[in-house]
Amino acid sequence: MSASRTQSLRFRFAIASLLWIGIGTLIAGFVISGLYRRHVTHTFVADLTNHLDELTSLTTVGAGGAPAMNRPLSDPRFQESRSGFYWQIERDGRAALTSTSLAGHHLLPSRPGEQAEPTWTRDHGEWLLRIDRAGQGGLRYSITASGRVLDAELHAFRTDLAISLGAFAALMLAGAILQVRYGLRPTERLALWIDDLRRGERSRLPEDVPSEFEGIVRRLNELIEAQAALVARARVEAGNLGHNLRTPLALVAGEAEQLANAGHDQAAHFILDQCDRMQRQIDYQMKRAAAAGARGAGAVSDLRAFVDPIAEAMRRLHAGRAIAIHVAIGGRIAVQCDPGDLSEMLSNLIDNACKWAATSVRVSAATDPAGTHISVEDDGPGIPPAARGRVLDVGVRLDDTQPGAGLGLAITRDLALLYGGGLSLRDREEGSGLLASITLPS
Repeated sequence: MSASRTQSLRFRFAIASLLWIGIGTLIAGFVISGLYRRHVTHTFVADLTNHLDELTSLTTVGAGGAPAMNRPLSDPRFQESRSGFYWQIERDGRAALTSTSLAGHHLLPSRPGEQAEPTWTRDHGEWLLRIDRAGQGGLRYSITASGRVLDAELHAFRTDLAISLGAFAALMLAGAILQVRYGLRPTERLALWIDDLRRGERSRLPEDVPSEFEGIVRRLNELIEAQAALVARARVEAGNLGHNLRTPLALVAGEAEQLANAGHDQAAHFILDQCDRMQRQIDYQMKRAAAAGARGAGAVSDLRAFVDPIAEAMRRLHAGRAIAIHVAIGGRIAVQCDPGDLSEMLSNLIDNACKWAATSVRVSAATDPAGTHISVEDDGPGIPPAARGRVLDVGVRLDDTQPGAGLGLAITRDLALLYGGGLSLRDREEGSGLLASITLPS
């Protein structure tokens, strides 16, 4: 059994209900069976007492003191051989008259006393419930009922009781399962609300929940608000840091130019090169901070709704080169991505493709269980496999004649990674060119 199943509240409640109902049913079965045995035994004693009264009333004593019966007892079981119901009349300590059901056998001698209490005795290998009584003329009367008759009736009752309690336990278990499902329904709603948060359809969790969940929901909302505030603060601080670094960096670059004017070309070139690297890092971090929108609660974006406006903007931007941009995305494809981040990634890839394309750029998308794959391909010279890892570094440009800062691919890769996806570069399947593909959650 998997660990996730054993950690399930439903599983725990179901097991607890099953154990409790099972134990309760067994205890109820034993108690009810014991009470019924007591009731049946009491009924047997009452019946035997009545039969003993009937036996004494039907017995007559002859001239020689021998007992005789006017007629048989009313219960036909005393006439059936070995039926389990027997009577015996003793005279002078010997059996003088016995029931037909004894089939020629005798009961053990009766106990002394006027009226003996009902008791269980073992007679000829059979347990008998027996009552003895003294009668007229020195006669002693004994009447018995076999324990197997009582056991047969108890067995039939216990069978019916087991079936009834089993059906009752099944109904109770079904009711417990329904109760658990009803009681845990708010947890399902809470899970759906959290999914809505991830998709950006909610900014916080509703607080209309059972009292047991109020504390959890309130603390989650506080955590969401704190995270959003932290992200906003980090973006502001990143922007402030970038702006604060620009002025001293410009001063350092100015000093380097003065060194160059003074004839210290080597030192000036080294300082200017380092300043340029720092400037690219600052531009990268500021652009990345600006692109990273409010991802704290998650968002869902329609891909086609973003691609078309970006493609139209790129057609105008590169109108002088007459680059044909084809959008091959049919229908609605939803991706789990902030609109600002999605626009940044698509703009970077399509703009990059337009810069290197010879005649055309194609944008397509496909969805599979791994997510949504957005591909942008061009028919340009492509990128050698050995250089594809290097172009993803901040500020790296393979051709300085093309405009740009070498930040687009690095930002696109980092944003895709933040969403659990990634960026890949490979050759086109047909002809020369590059195919850049980003993967995002569907």
